[in-house]
Amino acid sequence: MAPANGRHLAFPFRIGGDGRTAAPADEAAHVRDELLQLLLTAPGERLFLPEFGGGVKRLVFEPASETLRGVVKARITNGLSRWLGHRLTVEFIDVVFDDPAAVLEVIVRYRPAGSADTRVVKFQRKSQ
Repeated sequence: MAPANGRHLAFPFRIGGDGRTAAPADEAAHVRDELLQLLLTAPGERLFLPEFGGGVKRLVFEPASETLRGVVKARITNGLSRWLGHRLTVEFIDVVFDDPAAVLEVIVRYRPAGSADTRVVKFQRKSQ
């Protein structure tokens, strides 16, 4: 499946073997890259889109609680529907805090638009 909106840059940005900027292999890889960008970007980090971002990297330093877990799930759900709702269908989101190990895990199960294939992105961060 070729990218529907022209050629895209890969995330994270990198140079390919031919010396040019790398592009995602297909549309599903591009959607995955967009999902990762949304999760890892802190709100306010993008100057012209200050509302963009899930801010997941900062959450590892927050005190683990069911309230925070619900807020994180809501923030990710809202961000995905606002910024990527036309690109993917979310099937499942789970946020797990392992307090003794100081680990945060975010699991997103989704389908790229127009695809029947379910994909999973798992983000895990440990406090240092």
